[in-house]
Amino acid sequence: VFGKEGVALHHLLSPHIMRVFNHYPNGCESLRRKTLSPLLLIIGLSFLTACQSGGDPAVIGDVPPSPTLTPGVEYPEGADGGEQLPTPSPRPPVPTLQSPAPNPSPQPVRGGQVVVGGLGRPDTLNPLLAESEAGRALVPLLFDSLLAYDPDSGELTPRLAEAWTVADDGQTITFTLRTDARWHDGRPVVAGDVVFTVESARDPALDSLYGPQLSRVTGVSTPDDATVVVGLDEPDCSSLAVLGELPILPQHLPADSDPGVAPVGSGPFVFTDWTPDGEVHLARNDSYWGGAPYLDALSYRPFENAAELEHALATGGIDVALMPPGRLPNSPPSSYQVYRYPAPEFFFVAFNNDHPILGDPQVRLALSMAIDREQLLNQVLGGAGQLIAGPLPAAHWAADPAVEPPSYDPDGARRLLAEAGWTDSDGDGWLDRDGERLRLPVRTNGENRLREDVATLVAGYYRAIGIDASVEFVLWGGVVDDLFTHDFETIVFSWPLRADPDQSKLWLSTENEVGTGYNFVSFADETVDRLLGEALAVPGCDPARRAERYRQIQRVLAQERP
Repeated sequence: VFGKEGVALHHLLSPHIMRVFNHYPNGCESLRRKTLSPLLLIIGLSFLTACQSGGDPAVIGDVPPSPTLTPGVEYPEGADGGEQLPTPSPRPPVPTLQSPAPNPSPQPVRGGQVVVGGLGRPDTLNPLLAESEAGRALVPLLFDSLLAYDPDSGELTPRLAEAWTVADDGQTITFTLRTDARWHDGRPVVAGDVVFTVESARDPALDSLYGPQLSRVTGVSTPDDATVVVGLDEPDCSSLAVLGELPILPQHLPADSDPGVAPVGSGPFVFTDWTPDGEVHLARNDSYWGGAPYLDALSYRPFENAAELEHALATGGIDVALMPPGRLPNSPPSSYQVYRYPAPEFFFVAFNNDHPILGDPQVRLALSMAIDREQLLNQVLGGAGQLIAGPLPAAHWAADPAVEPPSYDPDGARRLLAEAGWTDSDGDGWLDRDGERLRLPVRTNGENRLREDVATLVAGYYRAIGIDASVEFVLWGGVVDDLFTHDFETIVFSWPLRADPDQSKLWLSTENEVGTGYNFVSFADETVDRLLGEALAVPGCDPARRAERYRQIQRVLAQERP
């Protein structure tokens, strides 16, 4: 849409979309002070966020042990009250994730307009305050950031900053700005604009979701109009990506400008107007430093639900529909093409490592081996996803390609559980130890259909090896409380895939504090603690040396299965 040389839409949109999703951890941090809008869709990508608004903690339903979604199983008679235990059947071939063949036209066509339909209205077009999925989708079209990153490898790439360096002590980051960027009102983008943006985002009065991510910043200075120097209170290589992803605001306009006021950015499109029904109109920025977009104009039209969105696409009311997962039209019009993009989010089963049963890594490994990931992916999303071995995509610059998820091996899972003392001693079909049945409920928030389906299938796989696993659908507020208080056995959850590979929030033992930390699974490992610290303090934030640490961490996680 806005590539000067016809660069693929995927590579232009995905970095912006991924950086939008990176608000999520700090969004959850602010759940206790306000309700966040759910991120359901962003341009070009379809994904569900884990931050959804919800009510008070309450159980929606305790689903009976027999799953409603069957993971390709057959059901032999069980011996306990006539209940039936599923046993996996052979898996069908899993379809590969593909996009349609490129347009055979040798050159892209310049001109024309596109109307994009999505779920929900934008709350604001102020990039520091936008929380709705629609607002965050539009912000990158209007505002640029210092850096972006490759959506496949996670490597940082230049935007408003054409170069950057990190001091050996890890406490000073220097950005060199390009000199040809202009605000939509014609003024040049200068270093003072970056200082203004960083300080505004850090201001508690503004209450920006970016603020907590910039907690390490101690000050920002500008030796000249093209140089920005950021000081940190301690070495933190992840701050480079946080600063790089921050959308830059003009210092000559207020940072808390009203959402009804026309925003002035430096991005590829210029704001035209915003209708009372939430439709936003943008026009091409002919002076964009990256080259003028091919389109003359782009509009965003909001819809209340996926059915209305699908109808608008079928009847020609919109040109592009951003469909949520699982809502692809059964028979898309022949004149349309379907594109799928990987979402910057991964799903997992969280084990409470403090639980008397789940504290045994051998039990956690058995539970990992009991799940047929390929079949689960095929049934939940029609194969439209990627299986990963840990919390980094396989193509990420810091990922260890040698680490793979455990193979589906229900017999091996039973053997590991037997070694841990869990056997069917009374022949009733359920595993037990010392007279106690092995019960592990699988919990998730019931307002999220994707997590519901995953949780139901996971419970079915556990039952297939003799674990009494019910499914518990709980309101979003209840799941949040369960996580923060570590009051659960297993929970199906999801987390954003960040550009920077640092995962201290998830694994650092000091993040294990009940009520505050993000280490919900109570994972504690001295080696991982040390490696996380070393990776953040590598001299100059050298990627190769950082990757060595993160690959070691992945190997520990692959063994411990937290």
